Amino acid sequence: MVRQRAVVLGEPTGSAELLGRWTELAALRTELDAARSGRGGAVLLAGDAGIGKSRLAAELAAHAAGDGCTVVVGRCLDTGTAPLSYLPFAEVLAGLAVDPAAAPALAGLLPGSGPPESGPGERDLDRMAVFDAVAGALRAAAAERPLLVVLEDLHWADGSSRELLRYLLARLGSQRLLVLATYRADDLHRRHPLRPTLAELVRLPAVRRIELGPLPAEAVLELVRSRAADAPAPLGDDVLHRIADRSGGNAFYAEEMVAAGRAELPDALADVLLTRLDQLSDPARTVLQVVSLAERRLPHELLRDAAGLPDAELASGLREAVSHHVLVPAGDESYAFRHALLREAVHDDLLPGERARLNGRLAELLDDRGGPGTGAELARHAVAAHDLPRALAASVRAAREAEHRHGPAEALVHAERALELWAAVPDPETIAGMTESALILKAARTAGAAGDPERGIALAARAVRVADEREGPRARARARRRYALRVLDHGTGPAPHATDAIEAAATAVELLSGGPPGPDLAWSHAALARGLLNTDRAEPAWEAARRVLAVVRATDAAELTPYERRDLAGAHADALLTLAFCAQREGDPDRSRDLLAEAAALAEASRNRNVELRTVWNRALSFLEEGKLAAGAAELDDGSRRAERHNLSWAGYGLEFRLARIRVAFQSGDWDTAARLAATADPAVAVRVAGVLPATGALVSVARGDLDEAERLIASLGDPAADRPFDQLAVTLGMVGIEAARWRGDTQLAARRARATVDGLGRDDPAHLVLLAVGALAAGALADLAVAARATGASDTEHRAGAVQMLDAAESAAARGLPRGTGLGPEGRAWLARARAEVARAHGDDAPETWTPVVDTFAGYGDDYRAAEARWRRAQTLLERARRRAAAEDLAAAATVARRLGARPLDAAVAALAVRAGEPGDRAGAPSPATRASPLTPREQAVLEHVAHGRTNRAIGEQLFISEKTVSVHLSRAMAKLGASGRAEAVSVAHSRGLLPPRD
Repeated sequence: MVRQRAVVLGEPTGSAELLGRWTELAALRTELDAARSGRGGAVLLAGDAGIGKSRLAAELAAHAAGDGCTVVVGRCLDTGTAPLSYLPFAEVLAGLAVDPAAAPALAGLLPGSGPPESGPGERDLDRMAVFDAVAGALRAAAAERPLLVVLEDLHWADGSSRELLRYLLARLGSQRLLVLATYRADDLHRRHPLRPTLAELVRLPAVRRIELGPLPAEAVLELVRSRAADAPAPLGDDVLHRIADRSGGNAFYAEEMVAAGRAELPDALADVLLTRLDQLSDPARTVLQVVSLAERRLPHELLRDAAGLPDAELASGLREAVSHHVLVPAGDESYAFRHALLREAVHDDLLPGERARLNGRLAELLDDRGGPGTGAELARHAVAAHDLPRALAASVRAAREAEHRHGPAEALVHAERALELWAAVPDPETIAGMTESALILKAARTAGAAGDPERGIALAARAVRVADEREGPRARARARRRYALRVLDHGTGPAPHATDAIEAAATAVELLSGGPPGPDLAWSHAALARGLLNTDRAEPAWEAARRVLAVVRATDAAELTPYERRDLAGAHADALLTLAFCAQREGDPDRSRDLLAEAAALAEASRNRNVELRTVWNRALSFLEEGKLAAGAAELDDGSRRAERHNLSWAGYGLEFRLARIRVAFQSGDWDTAARLAATADPAVAVRVAGVLPATGALVSVARGDLDEAERLIASLGDPAADRPFDQLAVTLGMVGIEAARWRGDTQLAARRARATVDGLGRDDPAHLVLLAVGALAAGALADLAVAARATGASDTEHRAGAVQMLDAAESAAARGLPRGTGLGPEGRAWLARARAEVARAHGDDAPETWTPVVDTFAGYGDDYRAAEARWRRAQTLLERARRRAAAEDLAAAATVARRLGARPLDAAVAALAVRAGEPGDRAGAPSPATRASPLTPREQAVLEHVAHGRTNRAIGEQLFISEKTVSVHLSRAMAKLGASGRAEAVSVAHSRGLLPPRD
């Protein structure tokens, strides 16, 4: 059941009439009505401070509550350098009856629940469980009654809250839910962290943005007169007009000037506010000064002890501040300022000594009381009071609390602040409860979890330097081991990074040699094995992994703590994973999968979720590399279930399982499933990661001929021709971009994208299947250019050389993936054969035998679409040799696949070639030409018509007022679209398809 929470937004509900915002209110009510009917939505309400955002939100909340909706409110606060993870969503959940026992992932966000227990290696992943749980709570509430969620002051939102909001809004669908988020537009400077989030949110179809401008002059004057009616002293009409005029349409400015009883607007609003507060008594001002130090709200007990006032004066001061609408009771016997600007004015007016003294008193009180979740606030007060030892201890505590709340970005802020304080505090190890290198490693882990792996690696490297300078061999070894794992977990990367990881792990092994066996030594060997494997040094990797097993056997588990036993099991699992890779490369896939299964069981028992999911992932990969699509899909489904069980469906390997499932569905011809899985994308992580899901699904869009949709996706996620480092999104967009441009007939763009994608790849990356596919597609794009150049009499030398370079990249990838030269799976063999065939086509000497291995290998493991593409190409070579019957058989088979899959571009190309083979369109399995729309653009059509009349390119250019080179480009594109290799053939094919007027 959901309970409705009291709504306190802007002006108390119903206390005054809303003025001048009827158009915006009507728009909000329309969005609310849509949500009530089952079309979830969101509104971003922007405007300057004091412009009336909260007042408008309050009016909508009152309307919604009166109409039977549940209304919950979450407020973001300016916590400066001490961010509080998920603060607005914690308030939202507090307004809903969420059972902590039923939502363990929300531990730490719900009242009365403690932090969840986390095993080694899992905190980096648990944040996604919070996202899923919050989404589930909102769905459940919206299923019972329409739900309005109001998020106030989004410009102060912490990083975790911004990511969670992005996740929720991307999943809006049929929920009866409206999210209204307000933020100050004038606070968003160029580098404000909310800017990139807003840029992503406004692209979502369910999100609308409303900008509140200044109130109209008539509305401001009416507002001023309304407020003046309740003023203690009457104000003349001329004063009211001056206030309305000088307010600039800002309702808050106008209200405060009415309350101050004067129309002179000072240089800063704080002067107006403080003028008003000067009318209060000394106890009231003391109360306000203390409350101004609280970024959120201040409990009565803390206020009483910090103010140091007698009970009677405290009560009198509080009553006066509330009655003058400066403070408002915030529930739970606490108080907050009615408006953030009021708090800022009072806080900034404090003298430095006063501010330090009051912050110190609050820090002492908070430290004495303790309690969960107070570390960030305690650290902020201690820093402001210049109490550096207390600030260090509180920052370490705040980092730990942020980790328990699954807020790595905030944990990193607190950990780095503790590092800044370290050198300024005597005996910091005793105060922090850990060594400096341990604290740096903690910051490194949270940086990686916060989506900044490069920062994590830099911090881990700093931990190594600090340990070498000040700590013993065990700490030095642990720092190196964790640095190595941080590098290896970040990805394959360039060779120097892998070399650094190997050197660090090897030194860690040396530092621990001669000591007792245990988890540290086991993990050091495991990191060394992984580093060696990543640089294709299989034999040394095998030996290092086997030494892990020896350490595990030599360790007396009875002497270890439960945590150390789990940590040892994790190292054991990691070593088995390395051995499984080695077995796969030795050509023993069955042994590899057995080792992977053993590693998965160990990892699950050790509660190291990352290693558990990685083993399942690599077991699936071993099937896929053998071309066993069904078996690979089953493993991917198992991995998805495991990820879902751990509430990690959208993080790390949970996301990888989804991506691979899309690829397998595409290869298997189950394109509807691939499109459906791609449509479930959620931007829970950075767009360059989350965007891979729709980008992978765009392979289906391109194959089906939805080229405009593919280009829109490319435009929204990034140009695949951009110069950027290797990552999945860049590679996938590159593949999509190459194929989209080729099917459009834009050979120049396809080639440009091909070169940029290949140049951007990590040349030492062992993901050879991806690099083989990109190399083959890129070689095809260059082959298209070579064919078009020869058709117009231009030189094809550069394009032939480029195609050879693409083949070299593919063959190099194959060699790196298979150091012994054996075991290349069917998919790899198919793509490598296609790359070689495309190079032969670029040289003009491809033959049917060139394309036969491409056809057979793709078809052999079930990729009918790629096999059909190769049949189309083989048919072209058969026709050049006048083997029309064989060509017709290939075309019929290709057309059958194209029609079954709905592959319209391939279908059109097959039909065009069928005309050359002397086969009517329907015999080739495709619709007849008369029923097909022209694939040519108007300019391409005009150029081809002039060619049909025998005109040269120069003459055509003069007729159409374009350059001779532009004519050549349009003609090349038309030829590519028609599957023609020359001018005369293009005209013939166009006539046969009814694309040109009948010959005279």
